[in-house]
Amino acid sequence: MKNKTFSKVFWKIVKHAVLLLFVAFTLIPVLWMLSTSFKPKTELYTNLSLIPTRFDFSSYAHVWRETDFPLWFRNSAVISLSSTGLSLVIGSLAAYSLSRFRYRGRNLFGQVLLIIQMFPGILLVIPMFLIMSKINLLDTRLGVIITYLAFGLPTATWMLKGYFDTIPRELEEAAMIDGCSTISAFGRIVLPISGPGITSVAIFTLLLSWNEFLYAFIFLKSSSNYTLTLGLVSFMDQFSNQWDNLMTAATLITLPVLFFFLLLQKYFTRGLIAGATKG
Repeated sequence: MKNKTFSKVFWKIVKHAVLLLFVAFTLIPVLWMLSTSFKPKTELYTNLSLIPTRFDFSSYAHVWRETDFPLWFRNSAVISLSSTGLSLVIGSLAAYSLSRFRYRGRNLFGQVLLIIQMFPGILLVIPMFLIMSKINLLDTRLGVIITYLAFGLPTATWMLKGYFDTIPRELEEAAMIDGCSTISAFGRIVLPISGPGITSVAIFTLLLSWNEFLYAFIFLKSSSNYTLTLGLVSFMDQFSNQWDNLMTAATLITLPVLFFFLLLQKYFTRGLIAGATKG
């Protein structure tokens, strides 16, 4: 009996040790980025410790005041929030139709959404570039918003469909008996209950748009339209990198998303679990 207890405790310790190693492996680059952003230029190549000998905030002042970082931040915010909002509106309506109604082509529509997600984004660069060129949306924020919407909408639709499937139809039927129309029941009954699912979709699409680089790099050529990920490239020269400014900008990019995720983490987890219980 003692041997079994010892064995269980031993393997628990081993599992937790392995998990801690994975967590440390994940956090070290983030801590290094944060540490470098606070180091004076004289310590960038001499101090290998994660803790600076002296905290220097000059790189933060330089990035915010003497570069186009505020403009890049605004562009990324507009693009990310727009694509996220459109994904929620269009995706929720599409998901509701897949979850509640039976019509010709319904299964085909759902299968097409799944097939779209099977293709890596890089395969669609040339077709998307040609389409945006034909409709004169290259080097515009609207073109990037539409592109991000095309990639985020299928996943958003399926995630929301899985969540809507868990909501009893009787709630909507009761609302309709009281005089609500279908769309009214959807807005007054289904959407308020679907808060966790909508939150998980919002976080997913926001992260997709906020961190995307490839399509922004190909579609946006004017510096006035740059997103934050493109702005980071401006701190990388041919023969050297501005590591202090680069790490500072990366830290500033990470903080809003981290705060947003931590604020809504509970709803995000609940939405993923609920959406996976029934499909």
